[in-house]
Amino acid sequence: MLKRTLVLGLILTLQAVPAPAAPAAGTAIGPVTIAWADANHTTVRITWTETTPVANTVTVGIQPLGTTTAAQPNQLVVDATSFPRTGAGGSQQVLVAGSDGTEARSVAFDSYVYSPEALELSSPSYDRVRWTVPEDDSVDGTPGDPLDLPVRYRYEVDHNFDPNPDEPGDWSCAGDTIVTDVPTGTVARTGRPSIIWVRPMNEWGTSSIGGFAGLNAVTGIKLAAPSATPYGGTTTLAGQVKWRSLIISGQPPTCNEWEHNARATTVVVHQRTSATAPWSVVGTTRTDEQGNYRAAFRNPGHRQYRVVVANEVPATLEARFGADSATVGVRAVTRVVSAKFIQPVVNLGTQPQAYLWVDPAGTQRAALQFKNASGAWQGVIYKTLYAGRGLIAFPWNKRGTTQFRWWVPATPTADATYSGIFSLTVR
Repeated sequence: MLKRTLVLGLILTLQAVPAPAAPAAGTAIGPVTIAWADANHTTVRITWTETTPVANTVTVGIQPLGTTTAAQPNQLVVDATSFPRTGAGGSQQVLVAGSDGTEARSVAFDSYVYSPEALELSSPSYDRVRWTVPEDDSVDGTPGDPLDLPVRYRYEVDHNFDPNPDEPGDWSCAGDTIVTDVPTGTVARTGRPSIIWVRPMNEWGTSSIGGFAGLNAVTGIKLAAPSATPYGGTTTLAGQVKWRSLIISGQPPTCNEWEHNARATTVVVHQRTSATAPWSVVGTTRTDEQGNYRAAFRNPGHRQYRVVVANEVPATLEARFGADSATVGVRAVTRVVSAKFIQPVVNLGTQPQAYLWVDPAGTQRAALQFKNASGAWQGVIYKTLYAGRGLIAFPWNKRGTTQFRWWVPATPTADATYSGIFSLTVR
């Protein structure tokens, strides 16, 4: 009996020991919400719920956004630029993780900033080049997410140039930066090459690349011209065209200008009748491989000339500003088409007939002259021309051969001149 009682008591004792407690359930993190925290859309508020306060770590992808302690509210306000960028159709989620290993995610959203590959260039006027950011035609990967805003960009425009182009050892850069609300703008001609970057900006920050364009410049046009040529005769202009481009490299950037001969470049010849008259086009020519050009045309009278290289905007990542040459004056000299005697040999007592034909064809009052025995030119008679031509007979009773010439006065379009010498023989 004693033995049985001991065994029964042992059994009863073992049955009275309580079972081990089950492991406690983990903290339940509720919905993770994201929303803009300010009216200017510069910060994002992340909020969540949890059944038991714990310390939290907040990340997006592999990017940490911040932490909270168990005693802090379940929210975090993060600068929008802290979020990694997504592609045009990409997405990401905010992850809130508890210190006990539990976690929850927000809905998917994107943080896309448009980065154009190039700029569209055009030349709206003689002295300007226009840049335009191509329209962003990407498709939203998370339409209607809580952080979506109407498509709205601003644009950071960097314009750089070499401040010391005549110092080869100085590779410094200079320029300016502006921010604009419109995707287009113009750059005025300065006679210097430059480079422009345009980076779209939105609530997520500024594009890291942006559109790029080199703005080259014609920096020198040589022009040579004769001081005067015969009216109606040929005037030839000649010269050379050079242009420069800007090379930028390194970080921080370095700038240096490079000069080139302007090959196969159109050169336009302009003329005007006075310093206050408008320019008009004479014609065009093109440069050769060395940048040299020639232009030949009829002299229409006193003129001022210049040559112009217009802006060029090829289908590449660059444009070229044109330039004007210096102005040169070319005067016209009255052209004697014909000056002669109708009969260069006459008998004594016969009146010789002197003939003159000039261009421009006006009503000039020309003077016939002869060379006297002492070798000096002496006047004989005047003749008023009709349409640039005249014929006059006069008495001449000197035997032998005598040299003659015409003097032709100036007109508004041509300077005075002498004809060539022609002879009369009296027998």
